[in-house]
Amino acid sequence: MLSLRDIVRSGHVVRWNSVKHGRPQYLAEHHYMVTMIARALARRVLSAEYYTAERQILLVDYCLNHDLPELIGGDLPSVSKRKLEAMLGDQAEVFKQFDYEIHPPLRTLDKKMHNTPLKEIAKLADWADAIVYIQQEGQGNYEAKITQQAVNALVSFLPETVLKDAGVQEKVDSFFKQPISHTHSIEMKLKQAYADKIVNAQATYPEFNWEEAGHVLEELLEGEDAQIKFEY
Repeated sequence: MLSLRDIVRSGHVVRWNSVKHGRPQYLAEHHYMVTMIARALARRVLSAEYYTAERQILLVDYCLNHDLPELIGGDLPSVSKRKLEAMLGDQAEVFKQFDYEIHPPLRTLDKKMHNTPLKEIAKLADWADAIVYIQQEGQGNYEAKITQQAVNALVSFLPETVLKDAGVQEKVDSFFKQPISHTHSIEMKLKQAYADKIVNAQATYPEFNWEEAGHVLEELLEGEDAQIKFEY
C-alpha cells in the first residue's frame, strides 16, 4: 500500500513518456487538473438534486486517487494497454488487480463510482486534461493551432465568390482535419473519444445536461484568457 511519502512523490513522477512534448506533465499536476475540470463538469452537467455534498466528496476523492498506481507501475501508454488487453482477453482484469495491489483504496472508490454519472464525469475530465496538455505541449501541436487560426483569418478576407468557387474554406478545413504529427493524431483521437463519451453518457443518463460537457472543453481550448485581459 502506498504511504504518504510515496504519494508526495507524485509531484516528481512524469507522465506521457512515449510522446514528444515541450515540458513534462507530473502525476500530481494531472490529478489536480482532472479534479478541477471534473468539478466544473459536474456543476454544469448534473442536477443539484443528484450532485449532493457526499457525491461531491466522492468525485474529488476519486479524481485525486485514480492514477496513483502509476507511482509504482508507471504510465503505460493507452495504445499498449489496449493491445495487451486484447491479447489477454478475460485475463485483462490483471491490470485492475495490479492497481488495487499497489493502492487498495482505489478498489473501494471504483466500486462507489461504478455505473454512476460521476464515473462518466471523471473520464471526461481525464480526457479533457489530456487534450489541453497535448495541444499546448505536444511537439508542434500549439504551432499547428496558431497556424490554423492565422490561415482562417486570411481566408476570411477572401471574396465570397473565391471561397465558393474554389472551395478554399473546405480545403483548409480538410487539411487541418488530417493528423499533422504523432501528437496531433493523439489530440484528434482524444477529442473523438470525448465526443463519443458525451453521446454515450447522454444515452445512459438522459436526465442530465451532457451537452454542457462539450461547452466546457471548448472553453478550456478556446476560452478567454484572463491573464492577457488583465495585462492589456
